[in-house]
Amino acid sequence: MRYQINTLHRGRFIWILLGSLFFVGYLLSLTTLQEIYKILILLFCIPVIMWSAVRFSKNSSTWEIIDNKIVINIFGKEILLPIDSIAYIKNHIRSGGNLVVFHKKGKSGATRIWRNKIFANNDQFDQLISHLKELGIEIMIG
Repeated sequence: MRYQINTLHRGRFIWILLGSLFFVGYLLSLTTLQEIYKILILLFCIPVIMWSAVRFSKNSSTWEIIDNKIVINIFGKEILLPIDSIAYIKNHIRSGGNLVVFHKKGKSGATRIWRNKIFANNDQFDQLISHLKELGIEIMIG
């Protein structure tokens, strides 16, 4: 089965968001406007800055379940997760999406992927979660 999931490069998103806010704030500090007008202008810039941060940080990823493996193609990389090595999946629900964390058996590190719902079309995330449950993978809500 193949699923298209909207994903977000979280680090890039945060850097663009914070960098843009600081940059606009700095530019406004150079003006001779009263402080209340500077604050109002910055507040009205936030939706545009957020849209820009999402626009330059989002990507569609492809998740395939093939021969007891989950193959995730995201940001030009391929992540291979054998289903037998997954202890459980923790689905952290956030207002802008989900943080999906694959916890592996043993002491190996977890794999984290951000799903994006901000300024994005619907994806196949719910179908993916249903399929993973059918495979016997425990999914915990975080």
